[in-house]
Amino acid sequence: MRYIFLSLIFIVGFFRVGFAQNPSWRLWADGLPTGVYPRMVVAPNHDIFYSLLGAGTNLGLVFKANTQDAMGQFTALPKIPRPSTIQNNIVALGYNRKNEAIVGIYRSDNTQPWLFKYNKLTDHWDTATSTVTPSLGGHCIATSENGTIYVGTRWAYIYKSTDDGNTYEVLYDSKSVKSAHPCYYPSALNNSDSNGAIFSIAIDRNGRIYAGTETAGVIFSDDEGKSWHPADIFTCQTNDPNQKDTTSLYYPLSISGNVAALGFTKDNALIWSGVNMWALNWKNKMGFADYKSQTVTEIKGLPDYLIQTGQQVSKIVTTTNGQIFFHSGSSTGASQIGIYTSFDGIHWIPFNIGITGQNDGTSQGSLAVDGNKVFMATRDGKVWIYEDSLVSNSDQFVLKNKSKIKLSPNPVKNLLQIELDPSIQNEILAFILYDAMGKRINSKQLNSLQKLELDVSQFASGLYYIKWIGRNQTFLNSCFIKN
Repeated sequence: MRYIFLSLIFIVGFFRVGFAQNPSWRLWADGLPTGVYPRMVVAPNHDIFYSLLGAGTNLGLVFKANTQDAMGQFTALPKIPRPSTIQNNIVALGYNRKNEAIVGIYRSDNTQPWLFKYNKLTDHWDTATSTVTPSLGGHCIATSENGTIYVGTRWAYIYKSTDDGNTYEVLYDSKSVKSAHPCYYPSALNNSDSNGAIFSIAIDRNGRIYAGTETAGVIFSDDEGKSWHPADIFTCQTNDPNQKDTTSLYYPLSISGNVAALGFTKDNALIWSGVNMWALNWKNKMGFADYKSQTVTEIKGLPDYLIQTGQQVSKIVTTTNGQIFFHSGSSTGASQIGIYTSFDGIHWIPFNIGITGQNDGTSQGSLAVDGNKVFMATRDGKVWIYEDSLVSNSDQFVLKNKSKIKLSPNPVKNLLQIELDPSIQNEILAFILYDAMGKRINSKQLNSLQKLELDVSQFASGLYYIKWIGRNQTFLNSCFIKN
């Protein structure tokens, strides 16, 4: 039996915690150019940039608004200087610490520019330089808190800029991995002797940089790209580093490819796409890895075989409160395409309420986050917003540091046992139960009881919230998963 201990002081963080009664997306901006695979990213000053990977007209355009505005008012930046051999439109979209947009494109002539930085002072795009150029172009961009910019390319190195995106040095990621972990190549997935393209880069809250590769799983760096290691941290045998350890707990991270999406829980557990679902007998190409708890598992709650390709999911975002989102994209015969959300990174539910735009497979990849605001672009030129409002800065309330509520088992199938720490039995007066969409399911007065049994056998599978009501109308939240 597994228990989840929810410390009330941790949950409230010295704030009053409330629950949105009817969580849903709402329209935030309209009238943008239409096209496939929208791209969005939010800079530190809350500027949000929008572009399209595929657009029939208005090529080379990036649009800018600010997330602090009640409704998005996007304006176009000058067109990027598109090279003559450009492929598609804008592939990668990022920013620097000056809140200037960074753009990566594909082009077939590798002597032509592939990376640009918008210069706010001159109001035009500067061409970035690097000593080595990729054969096709820039695919993904991530910026660390200190302003260092990392760019993944096809084909293929990781590039790094410390001067706001003007110049880039090459990080020889495959060479670095091979030097420290000689067993890693040929790769476990398809016997590749390198990482291939870099399809995703993401930086967790501790500053660790993860990169998703085309042919060799997930790799990471803890020293700003100087050295790289397999995310499968036990990839080589202890007694013979030239031999793979296929019994490693983290082996699924090695047998992943086309890893287009990397994301994190609030506690830095990793979520990734592209895992070899067939070899592992998983139902989707999405995995979860937590180094703290030594847990690696497929994610749950998706329709079976919804995610069958690594690039079907290409963006995972997490709010400050810890709510996680991705868009499922599409594959042949797939149903229930759209946005899915989770709080623990393992259990997911669909969340498309309020979106009336063209939320199909070609809208995937467009998610962006700013604090507790999440933005989603549909391919018909609309941008939608969801505000994760579990936490509000009002009516401070603090319980004793050792106060706890214990829910078990969690996940639960039939009976949920709720136990209050003796120190808070007289503080908590009642609870209200909601489903993940904010619908009220049940409520109960506690009358200073220490233990409570809740029958959830008839509940639909999914995520549920309990709003605890204390004296002086104090509200606290906890949650459980119904299997």
